[in-house]
Amino acid sequence: MRGLSPLLFLFLSLSVGVSVWSGHTASASRSPNAGQVIPDEAIRIRIIANSDSDADQAVKRKVRDRVAALIESWGAMPETIEESRALLRSHMREIQAAAERVLEEEGAGYGAVAELAKVPFPAKTFAGVPYPAGRYEALRITLGQGGGANWWCVLFPPLCLTAATADDPADAKAASAPAAGAAGGTDGKTAKAAGGQDEPKAGFFLLVLLEKLLAFIASLFS
Repeated sequence: MRGLSPLLFLFLSLSVGVSVWSGHTASASRSPNAGQVIPDEAIRIRIIANSDSDADQAVKRKVRDRVAALIESWGAMPETIEESRALLRSHMREIQAAAERVLEEEGAGYGAVAELAKVPFPAKTFAGVPYPAGRYEALRITLGQGGGANWWCVLFPPLCLTAATADDPADAKAASAPAAGAAGGTDGKTAKAAGGQDEPKAGFFLLVLLEKLLAFIASLFS
């Protein structure tokens, strides 16, 4: 009977671990900021393709990579949204020129329009968190007619840039005008937001306890 005490202890430990983990998860889900990734003060980036053709989508991705490399060449984004906004405004001609160079190199036959403004966004999902349709500040680059699927991300705070978010359908029609299209994800990848917290590690703790329990039970029959 003495061997039942450690067994009981392990069962109790498992029960406590499950309770603690469940309570932590429930508390996190009740938090008013639970799941928030993009803060209220943010500057997005959107690049809308001319169309959904394979060629236009490939051009869009090359524009994305060229613009991303340009922005990253400036170094880290400033710490405030005002400074980030000023930095982008001071480089708008350079950003548009970079996009137009890609279009010329690819023989696209259409131009690009780059602007920094509050622009219409359809409903989006970023890192698994839904965001309602509305007007959001963004660096918006429209290629040609802006009628294709788009890539989008977040410049400030620098949650991502070179990694694409989840695919979005063509949504230029959701904007108030064709030139109001901007970047959205079209590459079937999901970007992990920088600075995001990992899930609680309680599952690992429970696994260790379970392994100890199984080992103890096995020792009773050895």
